Amino acid sequence: MSAQKDHDPLFSLFKMGVSIHNLNKKTEKKLGLSLVQWCLLKRLIDLPAASASSLASAVGVHPSTLTQTLRRLGRKGFIYVAEDPKDSRKKAISITRSGRDILHTSTRDMVSWSKDLLVSVQNS
Repeated sequence: MSAQKDHDPLFSLFKMGVSIHNLNKKTEKKLGLSLVQWCLLKRLIDLPAASASSLASAVGVHPSTLTQTLRRLGRKGFIYVAEDPKDSRKKAISITRSGRDILHTSTRDMVSWSKDLLVSVQNS
């Protein structure tokens, strides 16, 4: 492969995507949380009793994308979903003590692995 192709922006994006995918697999295996799950828990610290739409906006995804992730976090006991007292059609999503605990214990690893990924992407 020529040096020209190695520096192609699309190839660089592909390599970055593979690196992020591998990081996600690593976090799921070692911490029991995907990157998306970790980010949602992190946002819930600042957004107590958040709606799905406000949480989706804070993370940068469409609300319909969150459904499965929120179910998984709920089954793990990391979030609590209640009816919004202002509007029974909406749900209020909050982080539980277990969610705070896993976030606290996983943050050091997540930051370290993310930094390692950024360095490897910059050096490639």
